Amino acid sequence: MKLTDKQIDFITETIVKSNIASTEMKEDLIDHFCCAIEDIMEKGNGFKEAYDKAFNNICPDGFDEIHNETVYLLTHKKEKKMRKLMYVSGYLSIVLITLSLWLKIFKMPGAGIALFITFLTVMFLFLPVLFMHFYKRNLPKSFGEKTLYVAGFMGILLLFAGVLFKIMHWPGGFLLTMVSLAVINFLFFPMFFYRKYKRKIAV
Repeated sequence: MKLTDKQIDFITETIVKSNIASTEMKEDLIDHFCCAIEDIMEKGNGFKEAYDKAFNNICPDGFDEIHNETVYLLTHKKEKKMRKLMYVSGYLSIVLITLSLWLKIFKMPGAGIALFITFLTVMFLFLPVLFMHFYKRNLPKSFGEKTLYVAGFMGILLLFAGVLFKIMHWPGGFLLTMVSLAVINFLFFPMFFYRKYKRKIAV
């Protein structure tokens, strides 16, 4: 039993208009629906009855169920990759910090380069990944909560940059350090303790 072009168009239009975001998944679902309906129609059912049975078998709670499950799986995979990258970059940062300090203490050659690589790894790999992990986890929260994470990240990043510039004797190290301390002391800490205070009095 083969579906007519009109019936296939009806199935296609119904699935295309659904909330499912992935085009590839829509195409797979159309094929799956057509095959399921044809199998049911071979048992003597009409198209409408076969469509209703296929719909109840494939997505009894509607197309939103498939869409939500897809979004959850994709988000869960991204979060797992993010956490893995955070742990790897954190471990790498600790190893590099230990190595550069060891080279610096014993005044061995390559200490400056090791220290420079360490700061770059922390500033442009570990800290951004750590920030994105906490920021995305708090996306549903208020603007103030998200601003707190941004201020903390910017303050620490500028502080690391200032220390690196001072160690490498580059111009601008003092300015970067002062700006970072200003962000931490006059933006991050006031917001942090104010939010803690508000939560305490709200209990």
